[in-house]
Amino acid sequence: MKGKYFYHIAMCSLIPVAGWGWLEYYKTCIPNEIQVIAGNREDFNFSIPASARVADSDQQWTLQQPFSMTAWGTGSYEMEVRLFGIIPLKTIQVEAIEEAYVIPCGCPVGIYLETDGIMVIDTGTIMDGNGMEISPAGNVVQSGDYIQAVDGEYLKDKEDLIRRIQESGGKDMILTIHRNGLSIEVKVTPVLAMDGVYKAGIWVRDDMQGIGTLTYVTEDSFGALGHGVNDVDTGKLVQHSEGELRKASVLGITAGSSGSPGSVTGTVDYSEDGYLGTIDANTDCGIIGTLSSADRLPEHVNQTLVPIGLKQEVHLGAAYLRSDISGQMKDYEIQITEIHIGDSHTTKGLELQITDPELLELTGGIIQGMSGSPILQDGKIIGAVTHVFVNDSTKGYGVFIENMMTV
Repeated sequence: MKGKYFYHIAMCSLIPVAGWGWLEYYKTCIPNEIQVIAGNREDFNFSIPASARVADSDQQWTLQQPFSMTAWGTGSYEMEVRLFGIIPLKTIQVEAIEEAYVIPCGCPVGIYLETDGIMVIDTGTIMDGNGMEISPAGNVVQSGDYIQAVDGEYLKDKEDLIRRIQESGGKDMILTIHRNGLSIEVKVTPVLAMDGVYKAGIWVRDDMQGIGTLTYVTEDSFGALGHGVNDVDTGKLVQHSEGELRKASVLGITAGSSGSPGSVTGTVDYSEDGYLGTIDANTDCGIIGTLSSADRLPEHVNQTLVPIGLKQEVHLGAAYLRSDISGQMKDYEIQITEIHIGDSHTTKGLELQITDPELLELTGGIIQGMSGSPILQDGKIIGAVTHVFVNDSTKGYGVFIENMMTV
């Protein structure tokens, strides 16, 4: 009897757990925010057993079937979604906007970021004069910390930090650190190493640079990469104090293959003429900033404005990837194979496959350095390339242009 009683209790306990799992799953199927063009009919298809209504109105839709909505004026609206028409699921913020236009680019750019402090990569041990291994900063500073000051004096660069440690004489040092949005102070006591130099056992970095692709520009702004600049060691989004966007040139291409992503090698123009603008934000969906002047863009960039394609306008099938990786600006054929409109796919809302024979011959598919290449469909820019599938370089992910421009 005891065993049977336990069995019934166990089965009953699974019911709310399973229900909670489905609730969370359905939440990921729909976005937190929807943008619509004021005056346009917008079509949606979420395919979930739920209903939605605009707050304080009689407008209501069944989300299990395709539905349409029209906002006659710009503004913000709240759409309340209920699972099975009963259980509160999510409140979607609906933004009715004017139609927006940008210039799709597709040219390589140099990206330079100065970190907001000295980034801590890791800590290690120091062999002191007695042959003992000591970790002065172990359990004190962490990977991903930013050291901003020593004993109340702000640091200029990592060389300034190294100098102060070496000149410490082994005395306690108070480090001001930025960690997870908070400013804290910690104490580190440098150790006299076997080579006669004081060290703290901290691996640091103070700037980042590389090559990516410029996605779009407007009259005075730009967006690039389609994903954030993350530190290669910590994997965390780099917090920067200053940043520049610069002209770049492709020198060589290593084609990608199964299990081996290819790459672009190139040079960044750090001359006065090479300056394109300032990087204002490094976000999960790319870098955005202030454009110096569209006149500084390479001559082969077609500066024709095209409209933005919103998430609900994207469909499976033919699209184009714009790139000048061959030395000439071209639109290469691709296929959109899957669409994930929910918020669980911030930078991977699109799955795509390169089908253009010329691009496959040149690069083998998507390679490092092509992140940010604009994706166009039906005469609109709908997104940018973000990632490549390691086991198939012809396939990859893309971010919705809507996500890039609303972060």
